[in-house]
Amino acid sequence: MDSQDAKDPRENHPVGATHASSLQTSNPILQRLDLSLGILVLGFIALVVSNSASSVPSPWPYLILHDLHYHLARFGMALALVMLVIAVYIGIIRKGDVTPVFRRAAYVIFGTTLVEALIGLSMFAFFSARPGQDAHFIYGMGTVLSLPFFIFVESTAKKRPAMGSYIWGFALLAGIIFRAMMTGAP
Repeated sequence: MDSQDAKDPRENHPVGATHASSLQTSNPILQRLDLSLGILVLGFIALVVSNSASSVPSPWPYLILHDLHYHLARFGMALALVMLVIAVYIGIIRKGDVTPVFRRAAYVIFGTTLVEALIGLSMFAFFSARPGQDAHFIYGMGTVLSLPFFIFVESTAKKRPAMGSYIWGFALLAGIIFRAMMTGAP
């Protein structure tokens, strides 16, 4: 066997090729995971909205958005901590690399933080609601921007495994969400 044959097969592909191939949904398990994660997030949102609407006689859209923003922050914090534990397990204990399932879950968490930030922005734009401290806006931007940065670092990493990117990313995301929760309430 020649030393050329023993090379890592990813070296022949452009950077990010393994990342792009993991996004294909031809795998039925990944299709079910996408559906399950989507149903989980949408079910959580529906539960919060129905609870908010039933708690007052005539629900005002601001109250529903406020409750949704509040509970999505706690949901995002829980997801970030769970993903941090999973990333530590995969990356440090098993010394493994990012799996397509893990990457998809990271995208769902990014989508959740994006929805939460858009809800907060709409409360500010349409109802003139202000957080307790203006630093809450900075932390809100941080929650949206932190995870895509670490996803980019992982997807372009030439050295594998690159799970350390997600360990840092989810630890930072949990810290930012915690600080955002502390500065949001008036």
